[in-house]
Amino acid sequence: MRWPSLLCAALAAALLPGAAAGEVRVEGGLHLRFTGVRDAPATDVLFDPAARTFLIEDYLATTADSRYGSTVAELSFDGRHLDGALHWRVALDTGELRVRRFPELAHVCPSSGSPSGLDTCNRKDGPSIELTSLGPSELTSNGRAFSDEVRKTLLVREAYAAWSFGRAGFATLRAGRARYSVGEGLIHDDYGTGVDVALDLGAIGPPFELRAALFQPTRDFPRTVAGIDPMAMVRVDWLPSLFEHAGLFLAAHRDRTGGLAELVRGAFIENGVVSLAGLAPGSKDYADASTRLALQLASAPMSTATMAWVGSSGSLGTFAGQRVLWTVALLRGRIDTLEIAGVLTQVDIPLKGSAAWLRYQVSPVPWLSVTPWFLYLSGDRPPPEKTRLGLPAGYGAFLGVNPYLTATNLFFRGGLSEAFAARQATAPGVNGRGVIAPGLNLELDAGPGVDLEARVAWLRAEDAGPWGGTAYGTEIDLSATWAPVRWLSFGAELDVLLPGDFFGGGATVYKSVLAVDLRTP
Repeated sequence: MRWPSLLCAALAAALLPGAAAGEVRVEGGLHLRFTGVRDAPATDVLFDPAARTFLIEDYLATTADSRYGSTVAELSFDGRHLDGALHWRVALDTGELRVRRFPELAHVCPSSGSPSGLDTCNRKDGPSIELTSLGPSELTSNGRAFSDEVRKTLLVREAYAAWSFGRAGFATLRAGRARYSVGEGLIHDDYGTGVDVALDLGAIGPPFELRAALFQPTRDFPRTVAGIDPMAMVRVDWLPSLFEHAGLFLAAHRDRTGGLAELVRGAFIENGVVSLAGLAPGSKDYADASTRLALQLASAPMSTATMAWVGSSGSLGTFAGQRVLWTVALLRGRIDTLEIAGVLTQVDIPLKGSAAWLRYQVSPVPWLSVTPWFLYLSGDRPPPEKTRLGLPAGYGAFLGVNPYLTATNLFFRGGLSEAFAARQATAPGVNGRGVIAPGLNLELDAGPGVDLEARVAWLRAEDAGPWGGTAYGTEIDLSATWAPVRWLSFGAELDVLLPGDFFGGGATVYKSVLAVDLRTP
């Protein structure tokens, strides 16, 4: 169904005979942020036209600074009719609007007089790569040009209709564009287009809920994404009380869009940087490595793969004021083909990953919550590095489709701006090296409308990084919010990462956020 038809169908539901007596709720909001980041790890690999080499000295070093303002405006319509049996929703937002300057692009061609064997040129047949110089300012939404975001999404995040039927309305069928979560965000948590059915058996007897979904895992219109295949998910939950659940889930996805190749792209680039760092500028090997790196940076990676996940998640109260929460998952699958820089690099790579996200929440008094937690995401070395070192074939990093994890504010992009940007499909940790992280959260209700939160985490990689270290570092996050009235709130956040030996540089990483949120009363 095309989007205009879907939107019309959802809005027309409110006008069905006998449904006009229902309720339609309109809500809006404006969210303003000012963010400053100092000495963040640099992951961009840029070509310096003056030196005619790639600037790799700062790769994964804590050297990147940025300061920017951003905003999100949102508007939603919710309708309930026929005594709640019919529910529809249309939600729009601008995405995170920022004015940004991206690195300039230039074609590079072979050059015998260049230390890297490359130089910028006007020929269009050479790879187009990013330079150290910046281009003009432009308005972006969710990290890309605003015009592209409008063209591919019309700024529509949700547009669905749901129908509850059966005895006590225990069955609900929903179709359209909605937010889908798989594995509590470890595997997928984003908007997609599809259909799902939920059976609340507790409404007619046993305290169980069954849910099944089939959806296209992309925010863009599915017709604009070549080769997109749906993701299937089934889960069953035991519901002992209103706020408790314990369940099992199974999900599967066939990737033909290059999405998995994009997940491991950073690992391939890392491998190219490490190879280049060990060679002498001006040598033939250095020139060959520079050419391979340029092709990897310029070409869209492609892949075909099959992935399946099985796991469990839940939230159960144990004793008074205590609760245990968990999500565990196993990944199995295979990368059938992996093409980087136009070259079929790997075939038939087994996938085998695992993840665990465990929390124990304790509230000794009503105004204080203490939550020790542990996060594990399996990691591995890049496939080409394992091939070079003669290690067994296979890739052991836990891969998701569009994971959304906000355990900390800096390393995992949580905090006051965690819901701002589009989800980014990334491998676990830095370039798929995995994460092992014990942590502690403290939440304090400091008075009417005032909430304070502190987080601390010790972050490590499961596998050594390109410079030999495994310690990402220690992160400390502090945040405060104040809502003087229902429709207005203010927030402040300060995050600090004391980097470990994984990164090439010991400068402390800082992030600060000032927030203002306005919502309809």
